[in-house]
This record gives sequence, structure tokens and C-alpha cells, in this order.
Amino acid sequence: MHSALDKNLFWSTAVPMDKQLLRSIKSCVVLVPHADDESLGCAGLMAMLKEMGTKLTVILTTDGSMSHPNSKKYPADRLAALRLREIINAMEILGLSDKELIHYDAPDARMPTKGEKGFSDLRDRLRRDLINLSPDLLLVPYELDPHCDHRATFQLLISALEIAHILRPIILEYPIWLYENAGLEDLTLLKTGELESLDITPYLKTKQLCIYAHRSQTTQLIDDDPDGFILTDKVIGNFIQQHEYFLKRKKLNPEDSLSSAYFEEIYSSDQDPWGFETSTYERDKYRNTISKIPPNRYTSALEVGCSIGVLTAMLSEHCVKLIAMDISETALSVAKNRLKNNHAVEFRLGAIPEDYPAESFDLIILSEVGYYLSWNDLRNCRKRILGSLKEKGILVLVHWIHFVADYPLTGDQVHNCFLDSDLTSIHSSRYDDYRIDILQKR
Repeated sequence: MHSALDKNLFWSTAVPMDKQLLRSIKSCVVLVPHADDESLGCAGLMAMLKEMGTKLTVILTTDGSMSHPNSKKYPADRLAALRLREIINAMEILGLSDKELIHYDAPDARMPTKGEKGFSDLRDRLRRDLINLSPDLLLVPYELDPHCDHRATFQLLISALEIAHILRPIILEYPIWLYENAGLEDLTLLKTGELESLDITPYLKTKQLCIYAHRSQTTQLIDDDPDGFILTDKVIGNFIQQHEYFLKRKKLNPEDSLSSAYFEEIYSSDQDPWGFETSTYERDKYRNTISKIPPNRYTSALEVGCSIGVLTAMLSEHCVKLIAMDISETALSVAKNRLKNNHAVEFRLGAIPEDYPAESFDLIILSEVGYYLSWNDLRNCRKRILGSLKEKGILVLVHWIHFVADYPLTGDQVHNCFLDSDLTSIHSSRYDDYRIDILQKR
């Protein structure tokens, strides 16, 4: 099969990986669909991380039992055991032991994808492992790598992250079959800087040894299945070179605060995209939020990210004056119409931290908005909020706690940022999907 990818052109667009960032990685999890993918795709990076003292864990998702389906010498169970030994041998070359290998034994070439039977069990298992391992860095096959198990492994990771409630890790994707088997539908348009290269020259011999440790895939060890799989010299040549290549897509590693254009696009197709008016989840969350705010008649309040004004209406009952701001002009127009006869509310169009109001407040609500910000913008926003909060003033934080690929931060990261300040926590609640923290300025 001829690949639709011009790999030489592809590689020429790569920017050098930040080795200083690699030195900050404490824990790395490598997700591997088949024994040998780790050696081909990222053995050089793994060797470098090992040398830097990073804790490395390999999670092998399939049993590898279908590479030679017609072999009598190596029926499925024996082949699976052989390939397991081979990945352990490769890891030992990297200085790792079998204690750093976790294997799920999903069926080779039939690993369940999202929605299929068995997927949720794998997702729950990976969730537990992610919580236990707390990785700073995740290595996973490219989302559209043209092999069903590679795609299923990517889907498994994203689904597990959505329920794992861990701090957001860096996600690097490594291509395997993209180089040889890509169709046009497997290609993605990368932004400048989204393809990174790592010079692995000092580790190249180690990587070669790792690749050829998978003898069932690189030699004629299994000689009674003429249709069995083997890694050709051409395929191996894509990986035995001076550099390894990884996709660090902003889709999975957003660094900038989400823009007004992002939200305008969402609201242009649905004026209530998150179901604020109709969702039982939202209704219950709003009631919980209001019930946790210390009872008072607040003279000056600020709601950051008011959206279409559903929570705004509820908050206004407790405020003499409430400034409600949002980045989306479309959402704000809906909110203004909803509360056109409510004279306690003043609406303002703007983004934080740059358009943060100059007034002082005795109540500030940051609900489902902090994770849209970059780390720098969140820290600047924290500074503005702390500066504008009056003595004894109340800060209300409410955020969804699941991983969302588009969002630069998680809800937990937002709350932890404010908890790491001079504000005093007076209430904290955690539910299945969100958390509420009430802080006070002393």
C-alpha cells in the first residue's frame, strides 16, 4: 500500500523537542497497542527519560496473539506469551523491569473501541492505573494511525482521562503505520510547531537492540505461517534514524486561553449549548451553588462567565448590584434579554484577565470558566480577583472536574490554584462531576 503521507516532507516540518521540559517529567506512561510499538515509536525518548530519572510505566493494551494466526507451532496463547517475553526483554535493555509493565490482554486486531463491549472495563482499568501513576507525560499512538488497535488505544486513553480526575498531563502521539499505510483520511493538518523531533543519536544503538528484541516480528522465528506478519527493513528504517517524531497537538495540549471566536462558534449553532436552561445536572448544580454561598445581601458582586444568564438570575436575588461579564457577545445578548427587567444586573462584554472590572466586590463567582484559561492567565486572574475582593469578601468556585481535551486546565487545577493563596477555605464539596469551593478574604 502506498502511503498518502510524504514522510520526508512531514519530518522536515518538525521543531526540536524541549529537553528542559523533559527534565521536569517525574512520571511517564507509555500506551502500547502491541509489543514492539514501544521500541519502534519511542524507545529513544524512553531511554532518555530513564537516564533523567523519570519513572516509566508501559501499558500494553492487546495480547499480540494475531500476528501469525495460521501458525501451528505458535497458537494464540503461546504467541501471546512469546510476545510478552519479548517486550519484557526490550524493556530490560532500557533498564526497566517487568514490574514497570502492565498488560490488559485485549484481543489483538479486535481491541474494543468506544461503545463496544469490553471497552468500559478497559477504560475503568486504565482510569485506576492513571490515578495510581499520576503521569506528567503520556505517550500514545497517533489518533488516526491506520491500525484498528492503535486507534482504539488512543480512544481508551481519552475516555479514561475524562473520568480519572488527574492533573492534566502532556500528551505526545507517536506515529507507526502512518508512514507506510496512511490514506488521505488519516492525515491531519498540523499547526506550526505541533510536530516535534527528538535527537536520539546517543540512544540509537539501544533502540535498535530494543526493536530486534521482538524476534517474532523481525525475523523468521515463526516459519510455519507464510501469511504471518513481519516488520520489513523498509518499515524499520522509518524508526532507526537520528530522530524520533512526536505530535504535540494543541487539540490535546492547549496552552492558550480559549478565544472569543471559540465561544462564538459554539453559540452560533446553539444558544444553550450546555443545556443551562434544561439540564437537571445544571439545575441541581445551581441550587447547590446558591445554597453554599453564605447568606447575605451582597452590595457589589461579580459573576465571571455569565453565559446566557441562568445562574445570573438566581444570584441577582442575593445582590444589590451584580456585574455579569462574558467573552461571548452572542451569549451576553441572550442573558440581557432574559434579565431585561432586572435592574440589579449590569452586563459587560469582555475576557479575563485583560477586561477584569476595576471595581471592588464582596462576592465573586467563578463558575465553569477557569479551565478555559492558560496557566498564566489564570494566575493573573487570581491576582486581579484577590486585589478586588473586599475584606471578608467571598469567592465562589464551581467547576466540572473531568478532563476535556479542548480546555487548557482541569477544574481541580483551577481550584487548587486559588486554594494556594491567602484566602481561607470556608466550604468544600465534591460531587461526581463537579466541585464547589467557597473561599473568604480575611
